[in-house]
Amino acid sequence: MNKSLVEPKVYTLNDVVSGLDDLVPGAHNTTIGEVEGLGAVGLYFMQPKAQTTVFSLEDEDDGTADEYYGPCHEFYYVLVGEFTMYWGKDALELRKGEANKLHLKAGDMGYWARGWKYSVKNTGKVPGTFFWGISAPPRGMKNRIVPEMPDWLKRQGL
Repeated sequence: MNKSLVEPKVYTLNDVVSGLDDLVPGAHNTTIGEVEGLGAVGLYFMQPKAQTTVFSLEDEDDGTADEYYGPCHEFYYVLVGEFTMYWGKDALELRKGEANKLHLKAGDMGYWARGWKYSVKNTGKVPGTFFWGISAPPRGMKNRIVPEMPDWLKRQGL
């Protein structure tokens, strides 16, 4: 058998990794499965008014986003609630909610294309949940994640 092929796999509850998102107050992340070189999927739970860090899916890290994942593709399928996805190149505009935006509600899928920075906020009145998936960056590319909650998120007082 070709050793470079990834074999099919079933993920069970024993494979799930779940916990509070230390970077986003009012949020909980569950990773259902991750395949090296392919990406990962999971569930994300957010309280109303909670907002993610600014994360970058750009080709190069300019250092202005809180998290850098590399040139990846990501999607969110909204199960419960309403979210606003902010996108653009200016991290400060994203943090302030002054960037381009798309609104998503239960049953909508948002596609976060590579080449942009993003931030997502629960703009509904109830706790929201979305199913997420992200592709892996090209081999050898390093991601960067802030070690603690950014000050701008701390000030949200959630």
